[in-house]
Amino acid sequence: MISILPVHGLPEIREGDDLAGLIAPLVELEDRDVVVVAQKAVSKAEGRVVRIDTLEASQRAIELAGDERDPREIEVILQEARRVIRERPPLVICETRHGFICASAGVDHSNAPEPGTLVLLPLDPDASARGIRARLRELTGATVGVVVTDSFGR
Repeated sequence: MISILPVHGLPEIREGDDLAGLIAPLVELEDRDVVVVAQKAVSKAEGRVVRIDTLEASQRAIELAGDERDPREIEVILQEARRVIRERPPLVICETRHGFICASAGVDHSNAPEPGTLVLLPLDPDASARGIRARLRELTGATVGVVVTDSFGR
C-alpha cells in the first residue's frame, strides 16, 4: 500500500535552513519511507537565489527578452543553461548543467523570497537529497529515501 502524506506546518524556507530539521518534528518516519522535497525548498535553503538588480544583461539576453520580459531574467537563464535548445522570445527552452531539458533552465520567480529575486535549481540535487537523508536518519533513526523534485511542466 502506498500512502502520500503532506507535511503541514513548514515555515517559509530561507538560506541556511536545515530542511531535515524542519521536517523531522512534523512527521513520523519509518525505515523505507520516501520523503519528497520540492526543489524550490532545497534551492532556497542552499542559497540558490539571485537578485536581478545586481545583474547586467548581455546583448543576447536583451534580444531574447524583447519587450515581454526583463532581460536580466534572461541573463540568469543563459548563465544557468548548458545550452539553449529552442527559443521563441521571450520563451527559452534549455538544457541545464544537470542535463535536464526545461523552460528557462529551471530559473523561476514564483515563490521567490522577495520581489526582484529568482530561484535557481540546486547545484547538485543528488547531493542535496543525500544530505537531507543523512540528517533525517540522524534526527529520527529512520533510513528513508529522499527525492528532490520539481514540476518542469513540459
